[in-house]
Amino acid sequence: MPQIDHEARKQLLVAQAEFDRIKFAMALHDVRRIVRRPVDPQLRPHSHSAAAKLLGFALPILGASRVGRMVRAMSIALSVFRLFRGWR
Repeated sequence: MPQIDHEARKQLLVAQAEFDRIKFAMALHDVRRIVRRPVDPQLRPHSHSAAAKLLGFALPILGASRVGRMVRAMSIALSVFRLFRGWR
């Protein structure tokens, strides 16, 4: 049985995994582009909402776990607000 160079095999597997990850990311991007509705530049000049910009700003400052808790709490509060508003 031939001697296997374990370090070369490890590098090959790492490279293959990285290549598969890139292929998956590209396929996911293609699916999103197909599914997402096209944005008319005249109707909406900015592609990101104010909430996305706020999250992009707050995430590095406050941290992912703290922002996640805040978003979850705001989501629950908004759901309760909509529920009570719908009963009126």
